[in-house]
Amino acid sequence: MDEQTCDKKREKVSFTGLVMKPIWATIVQTARDSFGGRPNTVLYPRERLVLPDRYRGKHVLSFKRCIGCGQCVEICPNECMWMKRIDDPVLGKIERPGVDYSRCLFCGLCAEICPTDALLMTSEYELSTSERDGMRYEPEALRNDEYPVKEPKESLLIPVLGLDKCKGKEACVKVCPVKCIKMVDIDRTGKRKPEIDLSICIHCGKCAEACPEKAFGMQPKLVVMFERPLPLFNLDKCTGCGACFRACPADVIYMMEMPGTEKKKADGTMTKPKKRAVFVLEKCIGCGRCERACRFETLEMVPESQYKSAKPSVAKGPKKGGKKK
Repeated sequence: MDEQTCDKKREKVSFTGLVMKPIWATIVQTARDSFGGRPNTVLYPRERLVLPDRYRGKHVLSFKRCIGCGQCVEICPNECMWMKRIDDPVLGKIERPGVDYSRCLFCGLCAEICPTDALLMTSEYELSTSERDGMRYEPEALRNDEYPVKEPKESLLIPVLGLDKCKGKEACVKVCPVKCIKMVDIDRTGKRKPEIDLSICIHCGKCAEACPEKAFGMQPKLVVMFERPLPLFNLDKCTGCGACFRACPADVIYMMEMPGTEKKKADGTMTKPKKRAVFVLEKCIGCGRCERACRFETLEMVPESQYKSAKPSVAKGPKKGGKKK
């Protein structure tokens, strides 16, 4: 520390700066509030502050738009959210998030990462209660299926493939003006599927118009501030159990038969061929539920920017103790 800094610290504060300036500031503010206008105090609850448009208050949840991916729970920094299983008379067996407002810091990350704009934040702030349990809001207490999306996130219309309809006739490849679609072989199935490079896609929709099976459809893809991870698949570890298929909330995964994997039974009949998972990554929202459901370490979530250069990890065998937590 140099001598000039030490000298500044030794300087004594004058009586004017220490006493008179604060007193004068208090007198000016008192006179301004008493005679020059109204006081700063808001007479709540008869008067209320005008809240800004982006005020983050109580959450509202659309059961119809929510797909139960659980990304809001995963990203919550205070771990104040959880997923609850509900048997809805209309929607069936579903999972929806709840919020504990005694721990919530109203950061808005849950609403930002929601891929369907199902979870929004309102301007309601009157959440006080005389009991701690009253701050814990179950999904039913947050439900409002008709709440409008005032400022929807930026979205792009991207071509999304329905693999169950695709026959591999390559009409989409021929009409694409920027050649962002190419046909790739699906290992061990003898079939091919179109693969889209969204980094050069111009979202023209010609592939959807040309597809004879209507396997392609233009759907909105929300643009958020977070980089989504994508599932990296290792076919050598896959047992075809279908756990990832059942866990996926966005219909990204299809189970396809692998010819030649049939086995002969004792009675002479043949078993059904084994199945493998096939991913349509254009639909993926990066929730990671498939990776958590897999017991055999077949899947690994990789950041989208590193996905093309990433390689599946070496087989280590099934996980011990069941599903990954």
